[in-house]
Amino acid sequence: MYPETISLIIIAAYFALHIYLLYGLKKSMSIIPDTAGLKSPVSVIVAGRNESANIVNCINSLKSSVISNIPAEFILVNDNSADNTFELMKKNTEDDSRFKVINSQLSSSANLKGKANAIDNAVQISTGDIIVSTDADCIVRKNWVYATSKYFKENTGMVCGFTVIRNDGSLFSIMQNIDWLYLLTLASASSGLNKTMSCIGNNLSYSKKAYSKVGGYETIKFSVTEDLALMRKINASKEFNILFPLDKNCLVTTEPCNNLKELFSQKRRWFRGGIGINFLGYVTGLCLFSVSLLFLFGILFIDIKIFLILVLIKLISEILLIRNTFKIFELRYLYKYYPLFMIYFALYGLILPFTFIFQRSIKWKDRKF
Repeated sequence: MYPETISLIIIAAYFALHIYLLYGLKKSMSIIPDTAGLKSPVSVIVAGRNESANIVNCINSLKSSVISNIPAEFILVNDNSADNTFELMKKNTEDDSRFKVINSQLSSSANLKGKANAIDNAVQISTGDIIVSTDADCIVRKNWVYATSKYFKENTGMVCGFTVIRNDGSLFSIMQNIDWLYLLTLASASSGLNKTMSCIGNNLSYSKKAYSKVGGYETIKFSVTEDLALMRKINASKEFNILFPLDKNCLVTTEPCNNLKELFSQKRRWFRGGIGINFLGYVTGLCLFSVSLLFLFGILFIDIKIFLILVLIKLISEILLIRNTFKIFELRYLYKYYPLFMIYFALYGLILPFTFIFQRSIKWKDRKF
């Protein structure tokens, strides 16, 4: 079979996959929150390790939350920091009785390590029926708690949210932002198809009923992506729905990676945690890898006209999906950077799997796993 024929089959599959995902995304976009009003109490949990540079901004954004008449509490967990994160948590919340600040207590359970243990510590003392969580290096929107909580109904187990990268003025942060938006759009689309592939821990909410029903993190084998592990456990129970709405009021903003080393550390953790993803996830990963290979090197072995057609179909496939995200979150200015992002995404997508050949350990928040 000629290289051109194989290439056309691959790109046709890529286009078909994106059309299928677009159908799922439209379903996620059509999710309607409970307009009758929310009454269930909410516990907002933030776990932080060595976050002295970011925790105050996070706390201030939480303090500004508009929660209406919902009974709410904020639980901050210091995850055995080596800096003054705990002191900053205490100092900046002493004037607000809604906040509780605790130190994460080490567990004898093999499953309860790191962030998973810190979050479980908070869940155990929480009083809310709904757990809404973010990270210490994030800033939430004023309506984030209320808007997210309104998606919970009796059979809702988890609500996943979108996170954007703070634009620090660098091209590097813009590339990371588009990357997160594209990957989260894929995740939202898969959720609309009831085949949720992934979620992001810095914007994740779940019912305490679902958490308790599956046994919480104590019964989940330790993972460097504890958020994904919990999502899979809740999804596997078949008792609860997992929603991934596109709602600008539910957006969270996080900090960009400062350099390539930090970026690859983050990506390697996600890649490792993604092992064991569902069938749709493996198909999507294979399509992304194959098309990235064609995009970067196809010009060397296929006709130039065919190559340009492949690039055009790749661009159309991705824009069909992400244009919805750009529109809803009012990020249309990112379109002009998309051609460069295609190169960025293809490069790291091809390099990432091979990094495990030389180093299998994962470094995460100054810990090695």
